[in-house]
Amino acid sequence: MKILPLRFKTSTIDVEVNFKPVGNELLVPEPAIRMRTVDGKLTRKVRIVAKKTFQWQGKTLAVDMKLLDPKTQKEVPILEALEILDNYQYKYVDEDGKMCKEDDLLYYAVQQDGSEKEVSPFTRTQVLDLKEENWVPGTALDGFLITNIYEIFSDDTKIARALFEEAEKRYKADQIGITTFSHGNGFLQYYAFICPLFKEGKFVWLMKLTNQKLAYNHLQEQPEPAKVPIREAPTLQTLPPIQALVTVSKKKKT
Repeated sequence: MKILPLRFKTSTIDVEVNFKPVGNELLVPEPAIRMRTVDGKLTRKVRIVAKKTFQWQGKTLAVDMKLLDPKTQKEVPILEALEILDNYQYKYVDEDGKMCKEDDLLYYAVQQDGSEKEVSPFTRTQVLDLKEENWVPGTALDGFLITNIYEIFSDDTKIARALFEEAEKRYKADQIGITTFSHGNGFLQYYAFICPLFKEGKFVWLMKLTNQKLAYNHLQEQPEPAKVPIREAPTLQTLPPIQALVTVSKKKKT
């Protein structure tokens, strides 16, 4: 997929950059797992159709379907079969059952009183315009669930220099920029946190996207101390010791 350029604009720079999704690295590799029944038969997890209807000219059709055993040609009861969804696609169908093209559709936002207001989908964001008042302390990230992270960079030496100077300035001030971002795919828009990152003598800008805040639904009152100590078996150590992460953090460039 071709990555389109993006303008990165602050009070001191206005440059064209590239951006791509950040990769990831597992601290502990996920083991390969196979599932079997109690009698040793291999099992796999599949997507099945839990409910469906057949529509024609705005009406729900009655279905008369026969399922046959491919070896014996005997009929198998529908309720005993699983319908596995190997592939699917989306179509647009009006209330009369006719298919429509997406480009021919109009969009309406439903108001609180039930009325409708015509609206347009978001266009793809082409400029990250970070005004000076939109630079805030790094703690502004607290409370948000980050859903996607992109790297912002440039192969042009002059632009890379400008990006570095801006990153160094914001890093020393412990600032991140806040703006909005949309991929232009409908009505989905994100808050974008623009953060400088320094690591192993190198740097990059990160764009962290979110449209979700953290919700703590199970905060509990702290219980009274137990009168009798509870004996617990030790847990299995799988992650690297926390001190190893602390040591890495202390090496972070200041």
